[in-house]
Amino acid sequence: MSTEDPLPFHHWLLSDTIRTGAYRNALSQIVNKDDVVVDIGSGSGILSFFACQAGARKVYAIEMSDALSLARELCASNGFDGRIEFRHGRSQEIQLPEKADVVVSDTGCSFGLQGGLLGILLDAKKRFLKPGGRIIPHSLQLLVAPVELKDGRSLEIWERDRYGLDLSSIRRFAANTEYTMKLGAEDMLSSPASLASIQFAQVDNPYVSGETDSVIARNGVMHGLGAWMRLELAPGISFTNSPLEPAVDWIHNFFPIEMPVEVLAGDLIRAKIQTNNGEVWRWQVEVIDGKATEARVKARYDHSTIGNFPVAPEHLKKQLPDYVPRLSRKGEAEKYLLSVFDGRRSAGELAGELQQRFPDCFPTKESASQFIIGVIGRCT
Repeated sequence: MSTEDPLPFHHWLLSDTIRTGAYRNALSQIVNKDDVVVDIGSGSGILSFFACQAGARKVYAIEMSDALSLARELCASNGFDGRIEFRHGRSQEIQLPEKADVVVSDTGCSFGLQGGLLGILLDAKKRFLKPGGRIIPHSLQLLVAPVELKDGRSLEIWERDRYGLDLSSIRRFAANTEYTMKLGAEDMLSSPASLASIQFAQVDNPYVSGETDSVIARNGVMHGLGAWMRLELAPGISFTNSPLEPAVDWIHNFFPIEMPVEVLAGDLIRAKIQTNNGEVWRWQVEVIDGKATEARVKARYDHSTIGNFPVAPEHLKKQLPDYVPRLSRKGEAEKYLLSVFDGRRSAGELAGELQQRFPDCFPTKESASQFIIGVIGRCT
């Protein structure tokens, strides 16, 4: 079992009545009597239960976390046994016995694409969905605006003289990091602009790219780009986490620029943001003088999460296709452990044996036990 308790997170999700109610309304509108539904990332099972209420004959609820235990408990207490079949694991590794009429997934998050969610839906559409099947959500709109941060959320922490130390060498890594934070209307330097719109039934590639032009509305200091989403679940049913009209009280994304730049009303901010499945991000920003008779670039930035942390050369070598891997001592310990998962010895017995064979890796029986629990969770 995971050491993380999923209950507080799902408590928060279920308390969000706008989001939860919107999904219930969408499932009621989209699911027909006797439909087969696949719920990806089912969590507490709430969307699966809504699908049953809407008339689904069968729901396959797929979840990779321990929240599946919550879903099983709620399924039994609500009388949905026999209609919901739970599958534990990543949806990309799950096989189902029949095709579905509807695929549903709660893809709502700060910017709508984190965690490889687009790739997950593309895989589900290809392998799980019948031709002409329906997907919830229906579409996702990505929105951005230049922002000014006044309360210590910017990169100014990474200065030459901070607590009597020089922290500035980290700034270049911090500038290539995608952040989540709560933004407000007072942080906005312009009206929001639409970066991209994704129609889930039509999209066939996890690569997303978009460009925006924003005109600065007030004088200030730009620290980066704020980003959020509008999610349409079904025709006429949508919600947004926009700082200007928050239907759901969620955090937002922030893409910083390495050095803040003074901007004046009328300046043009040209931004391009690209991502591969929400896992790697690149953002390019130009600040163009709004008063110049000819376009004059006041500042230009090019950032990517590829450069968000110091990387040791030996780590880079391990990513090359010609790298020849060798097991570490802990790798040898795991190899040995897998070879003796024979269904006869208990985890406690194996922990003692592991500590005896690999004392340099496991100085205590407790450390060996924790290692075994991790291997058991992944491999049994």
